[in-house]
Amino acid sequence: MTYALSIHVESYEFSGEFYFVGDRYDTGGDVLKHVAADHILAMKQRPHAAEYLLETLQEGENVSKSKYEQAEPDVSCGLHFDVDHQQFRFWVGDRSVDIGRQPTKSELRSTADDLSI
Repeated sequence: MTYALSIHVESYEFSGEFYFVGDRYDTGGDVLKHVAADHILAMKQRPHAAEYLLETLQEGENVSKSKYEQAEPDVSCGLHFDVDHQQFRFWVGDRSVDIGRQPTKSELRSTADDLSI
């Protein structure tokens, strides 16, 4: 099972999107629990989006937009991060869930479990 995850970061200083494609998770809940949750927790711990972006892009796990668009995922999902308002939204298929300003790992797991139903 293949998944594709887009992460959109929006702030007054920066707006951009980057992409992940993988093959270990077959539901949106699993992607939230095992991939997106790590990004949410990393973003909420950084005072500036630039720090998070630099770390993420240096790790090199993201893929190009063309590779993302060429993927034929079984699960397509996304994460939107509004930096200025510290708000997160995760979507999979036609389902979307708003995530609080300071989510904990256990809250993210609970949200992921709800999406897997």
